[in-house]
Amino acid sequence: MRFSRLWKRSPKTKAKSHEESDPQTPPITPNLFQSNQPRPPDSSTPTPIVSSDAKPSQSPPEQPQGNQAQSFFAHASNFHLEHFHYNQPDDQRQGSSGWEQLLKATSTNALHNSRARFDPPKCDEDTRVELIREISTWIEDRDSPTQLLCMTGAAGSGKSALQQTVAEGCASKGILAASFFFNTGDTTRNNISRIIPTLAYQLGQKNRTLRRMIGVAVEDDGLIFDQSLMTQIERLILRPIARLAPSESASLPYAILIDGLDECTEERDQRELLRTIHDSFLNYRSTFRIFLASRPELAIFEALESGGHLHGITYPIRLSDDYDATSDIRLTVRRNFVEIGLRRRWEHAWFTEEDVEAIVAAASGQYIYAATAIRYISEPRRSPVERLRAILSSQSGTHDGANPFGPLDALYALVLTAAKEGYEAIDNRHDFLLILRTYLAINAINLNLPIDRQDQLLGLEEGTYQSILCDLRSLLITQPNTNYIPQLQIKVYHKSFLDFMKARERAGPLYTPRPQMIEYITSSQPLTNPTEISSGVGFSDEDLQRRYNELDFGLFDCAALLCASFWGKEFFISPGEEDGVATLLREFGASGFQKIHAWVVHPIAYCHEEPPWLGNADPRYEFVESWKLHVEPTLFQAIQDRAPALASVLKKYSREWETWKEDLAEVNPCKFRDIKIKDLRTSGPGLNV
Repeated sequence: MRFSRLWKRSPKTKAKSHEESDPQTPPITPNLFQSNQPRPPDSSTPTPIVSSDAKPSQSPPEQPQGNQAQSFFAHASNFHLEHFHYNQPDDQRQGSSGWEQLLKATSTNALHNSRARFDPPKCDEDTRVELIREISTWIEDRDSPTQLLCMTGAAGSGKSALQQTVAEGCASKGILAASFFFNTGDTTRNNISRIIPTLAYQLGQKNRTLRRMIGVAVEDDGLIFDQSLMTQIERLILRPIARLAPSESASLPYAILIDGLDECTEERDQRELLRTIHDSFLNYRSTFRIFLASRPELAIFEALESGGHLHGITYPIRLSDDYDATSDIRLTVRRNFVEIGLRRRWEHAWFTEEDVEAIVAAASGQYIYAATAIRYISEPRRSPVERLRAILSSQSGTHDGANPFGPLDALYALVLTAAKEGYEAIDNRHDFLLILRTYLAINAINLNLPIDRQDQLLGLEEGTYQSILCDLRSLLITQPNTNYIPQLQIKVYHKSFLDFMKARERAGPLYTPRPQMIEYITSSQPLTNPTEISSGVGFSDEDLQRRYNELDFGLFDCAALLCASFWGKEFFISPGEEDGVATLLREFGASGFQKIHAWVVHPIAYCHEEPPWLGNADPRYEFVESWKLHVEPTLFQAIQDRAPALASVLKKYSREWETWKEDLAEVNPCKFRDIKIKDLRTSGPGLNV
């Protein structure tokens, strides 16, 4: 601060300098505009003349609270002063202009109580009680060895609702230091440029001294907001807090909540924020407790995995894997339905328990389906009864009106499009959507075939599934099948995602037609030479096992079963698709069926140490059963019309297969395995992937 004043000269009075003051006088805080004694209103009072380069003050500057300021010129009158210069120390600067700059760099929309987030998702009363208690207990346990709680979960599992509920709880207890809610559709909070200013703003609101120091830090470096997150945290948060008096520092709130890291659009930004949290808040052992929530996208997934910089030093919560929300969803649906009736002043029951259970079952343990259904049914200008009927009809595939799950479909499209673009940016050899749809279809048949073997089955390069699935962790995961050998298989979090993938009207440009998928599967099967599998008579168990592995019969077993499943009417053939499949089988031709025939009737009996996925069943028996029940009745006439010679061959094979099956059943009764192929007879909902 600099002052330049020229006063009219009085020949009688000379001001005593500060250096000449009594050495016993205690230090004073300067205030050029305040006197402890009123100025006498006489004509000898000097009139100040302000130089042309000085800016007049309209009012005395506001004094910091708790600081009783004194004047340089207390009790003085009739004195002379020329070109007075005063440099105010940093600890007395107000930082007002810096604070104004900080406000411009803040995202008000990201606050937990922002008007832009009006009516944010929250946990319904009496739901998620144990989980909220677990999170709150961790936050308030300041002696815990971990400072970062990472909650990951599938899209729509309720992460944001939990964050909002916990944020409001922390605010009511006075321990919420700051919050930031990312949102992919809001340019002020879909990147990391505003997160540190926003956190610093909220901290400054909690303590006036801290606010002043943050403002001063911004004044000292006008480009601070263009620097790294690490630099911003150090200068705007950690360093000012370190300069607080111990009593002030101890009284600061300490809970920092960050929601939706996956909605930060750039993966590079996600990685930088995670690394900065580790290098600043965690390495410096700050007093803050940080609760971060995200879908398990690649950046956070790798950070938390073995070898990642956050592995072993966080408190992990895997929302979709370790917490079953079914009972809470049931409570939420029923309560909201009751409230709808009360608002309408209906005295009669307008829904049944079966309606509630239908929505709970379709939710698959994920809140987003139930929340979307409730929002759709609660629309005040529409009939709840009609809208509930529309929801139930959409589950059975009979609804032909407006899509009640538009918001849910938008979420699926967002995740799927980003994953597709990410894959195509590094590898465009394969059709991303076609391979994904095929994986899901194979998974639905429940052959328990590991995902790496599916790549072999489809003739794909080793590790293809990793590239296809790596950015879909919010919708599905690969996990060991504990029922058999611990090999990875796909687990889809939400059945409605499968419904989305198979409906052209919902998936739009992301839809893959079923005939295209069937053609891809059929044309990708392994071409085992039939002469190589016809000489198994007389093998010892040891030789048989070796031969089975050498020829990779297990993969051929799956290939034949897949073909039978995908060609069958009840499983994949819809009206109008028979022609396409018949043409495909004609192209598959006699040579393809010759291989299948050789596989069905070869004399090798499976050894006792057969692959665990077989489940004590003979896949050849299953193939013939499926062929006779579902393929032949539907397609034989279509093939007869287009390829009579092929139809004659198939008719001959079919008779031999049936004879073989009956002979095998007499010698060694075969069990028709409990897989979804068995369910083709009833074609239950959800199998048509």
